[in-house]
Amino acid sequence: MHNETIKDHITSRHIKEFAKIIRHLLHGSRLYMDEGAVVEFLINPASGLLRTGVPHRKMMRRLRDMARARSSANTPRPGLELRFHETRSRTHAGEKAVDLVKSLASSPKPGRRLLVLAGGDGFYNDVLGALLRDVPDIIQHIDLFRLPMGTGNDNADAASMEEAFALLCNATGTCKDSIITVRTARDKQYYAFNVASFGLDAYVCLLTNKMKKLAGPQIIYKIFTNVAVLFYEKLWPLRPWKIDIHGPDGLQHREGRFLLTILGRRGHTRYGGGMKILPGKENFLLVQPLSLSDKLKLKPLFFTGAHKGLPVIELFRADKLELSYRGDILMELDGEVTALKTEDFPLTLERVPDILTIIQ
Repeated sequence: MHNETIKDHITSRHIKEFAKIIRHLLHGSRLYMDEGAVVEFLINPASGLLRTGVPHRKMMRRLRDMARARSSANTPRPGLELRFHETRSRTHAGEKAVDLVKSLASSPKPGRRLLVLAGGDGFYNDVLGALLRDVPDIIQHIDLFRLPMGTGNDNADAASMEEAFALLCNATGTCKDSIITVRTARDKQYYAFNVASFGLDAYVCLLTNKMKKLAGPQIIYKIFTNVAVLFYEKLWPLRPWKIDIHGPDGLQHREGRFLLTILGRRGHTRYGGGMKILPGKENFLLVQPLSLSDKLKLKPLFFTGAHKGLPVIELFRADKLELSYRGDILMELDGEVTALKTEDFPLTLERVPDILTIIQ
């Protein structure tokens, strides 16, 4: 084992083995071949593919096969420095990420700076939220990559681990990614990195988060979509919204009761286990109230994007939303659910472009 591993901060044996394979794989890759780099991996050991069990063992076998196919080198590549860190809690994840980004920014070594996050959507929201709050100027100059290793991976920068490490091993550039900011009337700020939603979908996420350990997240999500359709409006009666939509098509105003209200950081966005919830260039969705039978008919259409164009569906291009609502309602941000009170309104949601730099 080469000297680089003494800089790792890992306690779990299986995470140490994961780091060993990744180090071997990336030192045999073309990642930042011409520039060199300092790369920090921040790992949530509680994430789905990192917990010991059958999915973890399958992933490790695939990664070993990729490492063997790409390189037989056991020594580090000059100019590429990799370090691995475990997190202990949600709070520690954010604090550690801030420390790592500050260290990357101040390092005198030549080359690029990359933070790789290994976890799921909740982990990414915690980490990136902390970075945007504490070091907003620094994070815009650090490359990022999010591995699909959680029970939910809508925010990840690849659909599978094979795709993720194919990208990491052959990265040739970067692209910019947008975020969503949410500010309440009580001046509390939240962030989303894929979608922000209100209503039925947030209730589905609330039920799913409580029960997802019982089975795979996609199975649980589908089950509780049906449960939520039956009970949501009895527990959370639909109340009138007032919505101002600011976007490339000018200011548009909508009032009424809506079953679903979903804003994405961009169009062509998947969510909730692969549903094409925003199938086109539009990034804001409103769904009118529906009967029980119509709700059940609508649900499968979201998986293919076939809901676009239905009379009960409205889609918009939105850069900013101003939302007023009289009553309590659930808000969902990348799968994490917050209960809002009347006092939290009006809300301001903004799509902020070109904040994150993602390698590709």
